[in-house]
Amino acid sequence: MTKQLISHKKTLIWILILFNITVTFGMSFAYWASVILGNDDDVSGSVTIGEWGIPITTPQEFYDFATKSSSTADDLYYLYTDLDFTGFDWNYDASNNAVIFRGTLNGNGKTISNLTINNFSSSYLYHGIFPRMDGGTVSNLTLENVNLELNATSLGGTSIQAGLIAGYVYNGKVNTMSSITIIDCGVKGTSLGGSGGLIGRIGTNGTEVIISNIKATNLRVFSKTANVGGLVGRINNNATVNLTDIDIQGEVYAHNAAGNTGGVIGFITNNNQPVSIKNAVVEMGSQNTLETDSTYHLLYTKRYLGGIIGYHNRTGSLTTIENVIFMGSLYNNLNNRRLDIGTVTGRATAANTPTITQTYYSFVAFRSSTGAVVYSPDGTPTGQMSTVVVEDDYPGNAWWNSAHAILSAENDAWKQDSVTGRPYLDFT
Repeated sequence: MTKQLISHKKTLIWILILFNITVTFGMSFAYWASVILGNDDDVSGSVTIGEWGIPITTPQEFYDFATKSSSTADDLYYLYTDLDFTGFDWNYDASNNAVIFRGTLNGNGKTISNLTINNFSSSYLYHGIFPRMDGGTVSNLTLENVNLELNATSLGGTSIQAGLIAGYVYNGKVNTMSSITIIDCGVKGTSLGGSGGLIGRIGTNGTEVIISNIKATNLRVFSKTANVGGLVGRINNNATVNLTDIDIQGEVYAHNAAGNTGGVIGFITNNNQPVSIKNAVVEMGSQNTLETDSTYHLLYTKRYLGGIIGYHNRTGSLTTIENVIFMGSLYNNLNNRRLDIGTVTGRATAANTPTITQTYYSFVAFRSSTGAVVYSPDGTPTGQMSTVVVEDDYPGNAWWNSAHAILSAENDAWKQDSVTGRPYLDFT
């Protein structure tokens, strides 16, 4: 009897121990998952794997994720830590140059740094972390020293559409890019299809792209051909695009005679769907410092340089621009093309000028008939002009104060420099 009692007691003790371990583990897991997600209810045990997805912890894991050929809309990944790609070889090949991303990547406030993606073949058409995107989402991410690189072979062709996130976004679904910080990054493309800071080209009926909270510093975009934008190279085939809360600084350059470079978008054509740009500070130059080949190095775009859009080739009322200021350079490569510019669009007929509200420019460099730098157009531009604030200087603090009040009323991520007064985005 005594032995049975002792045995029962031991069994009961083990049951209690196992129960305690199970409860403790469950609460610890819930807490850990909650920390990753920022869930305030961090001990409820209500967090499931589906809510936070698959963690990416190393550069190799990120490469495997970004280049897999079987992406689906159910894919859900997040960065668990910062990823430094120093010394990592990322080269396009026949198996990954046309990958399509359809899932969700949450950067989780982490940084991808020192990454070079090499395209060494002129037959690989799409250049980006994701060559193509079809219904994908990318958010909460910093890209620092990320470069899309070409060699002599790929630069010799004219087929590569390029963007840091995706070379081509298409196929009739909604795509989202939000809360992305870009620092010291470069994009190189060769196709008339477009090259842009985020996306090379957006196309096909029904495709929708929502871009918001983008902060870029020293973002340089180069194309051997034309249609180059600070964020999007080209939009066509009835795609809807909405850009809000943009703070961008860098350069855009197109080499061939068509040009079509814009601080935000390079070229819009063959498109009967709305495109909007709202709440943006755009500070872009027109000289190429990214591609060091002597054929292109330190040259300026030849023609159709727009502060916001390079070439707007569609009904004007379909595009709206609101609360935007452009600063920088519309200095081009030829004296006789010095007026193929505009602080809104570089090229647009009267019927094709976008609808603008509270859209301005300040301290913009233009080319004179003798090649000198001037701060007022030397003649009548071919493109659309916005309202000048100050011709030869940045706006003063009083003007910036008013601009900041408008921007921050809609998005409190807009802060203000305490010295210059310039608004800037900070959504960290």
